[in-house]
Amino acid sequence: MDKARQQTFELPDKALTSLPTGAVKDTVEHLGKSVVQGVFATDAILPREEELVDSLGVSRTVVREAIKVLCGKGLVRTARRYGSRVCPFESWNLLDPDVIRWHDPDSPRTARIYAEATDLRLIVEPEAAALAAMNATPQQRDIILAAADGITPVNGEESMIGADYTFHATILQASGNLMLAQLQNVIYAVLLFSYSAGRAGAPEEQVSRRNHLSVAEAIAGGEADLARTRMRDMLAQNKAIAEKFAATAGR
Repeated sequence: MDKARQQTFELPDKALTSLPTGAVKDTVEHLGKSVVQGVFATDAILPREEELVDSLGVSRTVVREAIKVLCGKGLVRTARRYGSRVCPFESWNLLDPDVIRWHDPDSPRTARIYAEATDLRLIVEPEAAALAAMNATPQQRDIILAAADGITPVNGEESMIGADYTFHATILQASGNLMLAQLQNVIYAVLLFSYSAGRAGAPEEQVSRRNHLSVAEAIAGGEADLARTRMRDMLAQNKAIAEKFAATAGR
């Protein structure tokens, strides 16, 4: 592709969050980060409702709605006898982009999520690429090609991450499988911190762009087996980076 044809891609951060708006969102963000980053340890009981109302300067309704959101994400559970208690890490909804996003990028737990999310991608995305080669519309094939071409710092890092997300999300959508398509939220959250956490061990930009273009070209050509193989090879490289990061973080 000619660089003159490269597009600018935006990050769809507002579209992918599952949070409400206003004071409830702010309260969920505050409490969610506090739980995920260990301010409230596993099995700890959150401050009582009236304490949260006073410390956060919000209404009881806001606190109650925020706690409901955190329960839905598996971070806390409630009971009349003790209030809201922090759930074990294993109970958290790790497919939720907010739960991923709230982690400290430098923590060992984040390294584990990064590595295991990469394992999930390696299991899922090669088959999604093969399905996309068979099922993608002409428009989706064009988007995948343009996004692969846009994985370059020429338009800035945010556009490059946006292009990377668009590439993978469109492949999931083009697979024709609704469940695969819903994994785009996970891909988005993982990409955001993989660009920062994995930067030191990331492949050189031209190599990354070329690898994405090779997958895109196989999908555009309707070559399912080739798309599967090329996606698997590209993500195997990501897996090596994720494992290196996990080892460095003391996993």
